[in-house]
This record gives sequence, structure tokens and C-alpha cells, in this order.
Amino acid sequence: MRKTRLRLAAAVLPALVLAAACSGSSDGSKDADGKGGKTTGSASASAPTSGADSPSDGSALTKAQLTKALIAEADVPGWTIQVSQTDDSADTSTLTADKPACQPLADITSSKPKIPRKAFVGAAFAKTTSSATPDAINQMLVASHAPGDAKKVIESVKTALGACQSFTATDNTGTKTPFTIAKGPAVPTGDEAVSYVMADTADKKSGAALVSVVRTGDTITAYLSVKSAGGAGTLPIDVARKQSEKLKAAQAK
Repeated sequence: MRKTRLRLAAAVLPALVLAAACSGSSDGSKDADGKGGKTTGSASASAPTSGADSPSDGSALTKAQLTKALIAEADVPGWTIQVSQTDDSADTSTLTADKPACQPLADITSSKPKIPRKAFVGAAFAKTTSSATPDAINQMLVASHAPGDAKKVIESVKTALGACQSFTATDNTGTKTPFTIAKGPAVPTGDEAVSYVMADTADKKSGAALVSVVRTGDTITAYLSVKSAGGAGTLPIDVARKQSEKLKAAQAK
């Protein structure tokens, strides 16, 4: 399947999935070439970058290191990967939950989470196929954190899942979206992992995604999986495992 087909398939993704690619870090740096770059398709929606090649924290992986550790098609044969291009002007895709207990779930796809990211990279991926649209598409956001913060992120998500079954999120434009939350399947990879289904109750056909949050050391990888026909998808565990392996290796250097 060509990358253009992956971008076309992304047109069916709910707004929730696209918001993930707009999640960013707080320093607003530009891309490595010094230019804010627009994306080539909606599968890789505009995202701000941390951009720094030297970590602001003594041990957090930089954007350059995360980029090197991002899975490539050679790592996962049979999958087509579209790396997200970034644009520092998009650091406004915030999500605020009306219930404080639910905010950690909104933070996974918010550009200004309570626990900030140091750097991040993103990509969309789908099974390679000759058809114009794959059956399912996944989006991922790989972020580095200050020591101990990644563990706080996943613990906050687990706590929120025990207390939050629904909430209304308000984005930076003032648009309100009602969501229901349901616990998802076990995610057998990383040091810790959890998943949940986040469904837009105003868009019952396509407004649902499986959100999987994986901690590998001081990194968090958030996956959003949907079916092209609409509805929550299934996280490809083989891809997630390979991504965790590469992040673990990067942090061991």
C-alpha cells in the first residue's frame, strides 16, 4: 500500500484521533530544518515539536533521538508507516474535561497536558494492502518525559479509568464534545500499559477509538486505533512491542 493511500484512509478518522497528532511539548521549537512544516495528509495532522537536539532535562530523549527510535517499515514488515510532519503553530489543540477526575484521559490528546512532554514524534500506520483503504488505521504519539513523569502519566490514567465513565471535553475553540469511557483490553508490552475506548456520543458511527497508553522507561507511547468503516480498532501488538524495544534500546545508550 502506498503512503498516499494511508493518508487518504485517514480521512475517515474521528476528530479524537486527529487531535493526538496535535499533542505537543511546551517549548514550541521548530523542525530540525528550522521551518514549521505542514503535514502532507490528515493522517499526520499538524503538530508542534520540541525540536531540541539536546535534552532540556539531563536524561529525557530528545526529538532527534525519538525520531531515530521510531519504528520504520523495515522493523515491521507488512505495515505501511507515515511519519507525522510537524508545525509549531499548532500548539493550541487543548482539551479540558468538565470533570477533573477525567482530565488525565483528555490529556493524552491535549497539547498542554498537566504532566508536560519533553519531546515527541508521531506517525500513522496501517497494514500494507493493495486496496485503496485499509481496514483499520492507527496513530501513535511517542513522547519523552522528565525522570519519573512517564510513570505519573500512566498512573494518572489508571486512576482516571477507575473514576471516570463519561465527560465533556472543551477544545481551544470552545467546541464541546461528549465522551463515554470504557476500559479496553490488556496491552502486553512495555513496562506498564493500559487501554480504554473513548467514544464521541455525538458521532456514534465513527467517533470512537481504542486508546492504548504504554510506558517504556521515561517515555509514553499513546496509540489510537480505529476501523476505517468506523468504530474502535485493535492495537497491533507486534508493532507496539517493536516500538517498545526500540525505545528501551534508545534509553539504554
